[in-house]
Amino acid sequence: MREMNFTKTVGDANMANSISTASAEISEQVHAAESYAADQEIPLEQRTDVTVDELEKLSLPFPAELYDGKVVYKMPNPAHGMIQNTIGRKIGNHLESNPIGIVFSDTNYRLWPERKRESRAPDVSFILNGRLPENLFRYPAMAPDLAVEILSPDDSFEDMMGKVDEYLSQGVKLVWVVITRTRQVLVCNAQSKYIVKDKLTAPELVPGFELPVPNIFVGLEKRTT
Repeated sequence: MREMNFTKTVGDANMANSISTASAEISEQVHAAESYAADQEIPLEQRTDVTVDELEKLSLPFPAELYDGKVVYKMPNPAHGMIQNTIGRKIGNHLESNPIGIVFSDTNYRLWPERKRESRAPDVSFILNGRLPENLFRYPAMAPDLAVEILSPDDSFEDMMGKVDEYLSQGVKLVWVVITRTRQVLVCNAQSKYIVKDKLTAPELVPGFELPVPNIFVGLEKRTT
């Protein structure tokens, strides 16, 4: 009986040693795999699993949006930047004497709070005071009241209209699409879409605000598009 117990003890010890050795080998393999993955990290632009939370923590060189987990940079040219600055500045000037809200540029919105891999960043946006998010240092989980997008000559009009529909379906009350090629603005709301060539207004959102459309393109008159 004692011999059998001794044999069993030796067998248990050998099994324990084998398990320990196997565990160590597995740990080494896992560590090696993790090290390889770190060395071969997929570039951000090639990933399709980026979340809004992750995007928010990154210091990216350009404004970006998330489309189903893929980072899409917004690469504004000088004309785009001039138009963006003009519209933002004109709205901001009006708000100085009529402080009913805040104007933003390139702010990223979580238009679909339940979708962790989707965000949109209008070129210019406006939110009324009563709807301002509590934390202005985070991407707002909401839609702005006004969204402005600048359509450059090389941009797809079809894609832009898809974006307009996204804005409107998520609660944006008014969308301005600035068409640089024709020097016009397409005004979109839940009821209609129409072209404006003379003067932009938004009485339902920004009472008293007026912006002559030609003023949006000042400085671009003699430059080709």
